[in-house]
Amino acid sequence: MTQYPPIPPEPLAPSPADSLPGRAQPRMWALIATAGSGSRAGGSVPKQYRTVAGRPLVWHTLAAFAAVSRIERTLVLLAPGDTGFAALAPQATAKQEGVPCGSTTRAGTVGNGLAALRARGAQDHDWVLVHDAARCLVTATLIDRLIDACVDDPVGGLLALPASDTVKRGAEGRVAATVDRRVHWLAQTPQMFRLAMLQDAMRLAGDGVTDESSAIEASGRSPLLVPGDASNFKVTHPIDFAMAQAVLLSRRKTHGEELPYDYP
Repeated sequence: MTQYPPIPPEPLAPSPADSLPGRAQPRMWALIATAGSGSRAGGSVPKQYRTVAGRPLVWHTLAAFAAVSRIERTLVLLAPGDTGFAALAPQATAKQEGVPCGSTTRAGTVGNGLAALRARGAQDHDWVLVHDAARCLVTATLIDRLIDACVDDPVGGLLALPASDTVKRGAEGRVAATVDRRVHWLAQTPQMFRLAMLQDAMRLAGDGVTDESSAIEASGRSPLLVPGDASNFKVTHPIDFAMAQAVLLSRRKTHGEELPYDYP
C-alpha cells in the first residue's frame, strides 16, 4: 500500500465569536464532495485518487482544509463501495472522516452529508462549507477569506470569479447573443451557509441544482460573492491534471519546500 505523508495537523486557534445573541458559538463544518466517478477525466480510477504532484488529488484538498483551525470537522462524502479513501485515511487528521453517503447526484450527496453532520451534533446555526474534492488547488488563505467575509452575513456566500472573457450565449451550436460580462461571475467552492438554511433550501430545490448557492437563490436569498482565485479551478479534463501539477510544484518551489518524491 502506498504511504503518503500525513496531512499537516490543524493549528490551534480559538473559534470565532457568534454574531447571534443568546446562542452558543456556531461551529464550522466542512463537507468534501468526493462521490463522483470523474468519467470526463479519463483513467482507470476515480479522479480524486489519481496522483497529482506525487499525492492523490484529494490529499491536497484535505491538506488545505486541515490548515484552517476554525473548522470543527470535515466529512469526506464517499460513494458507496469506495475503497480508495481507505488507503488515504491513515494520513488524514483526527478531524477528517470518510462517510459513505454518496448519491447519484451532487445535491443528493450533499443532502446526505448535511444529515450526517446532524448525526454528529451539528446545530441549525452552525456554518457548513461545501467543497468539490476536485478543486485540489484551494488554499487555507482562500478558505479563511470566505469565512471572514461570511461569518457575520445573514445569508452566507461563495467564492467566485468575475468573468474576464467575452461571454456568449449559445443556441444550437451558434452564438445567440453576447451578454454583459460585468454582471457575470463564475462560481467556485467552498460555498458557506448555515446548516438549517442550506438543508431546507436543498430539500425544496431538489436534485436539479448543481451547487449550494443555486438552492439558496431558489429560496429567495442572495448569497454573498467573495472574490476567489483563478487557480482554484475544478480538475475535470485530462489536461487539468497537468495544469494542477504545475501549480502545486510551483507553490512548493516558491515556498522553499523539499520535493521528497520523484515527480513525473
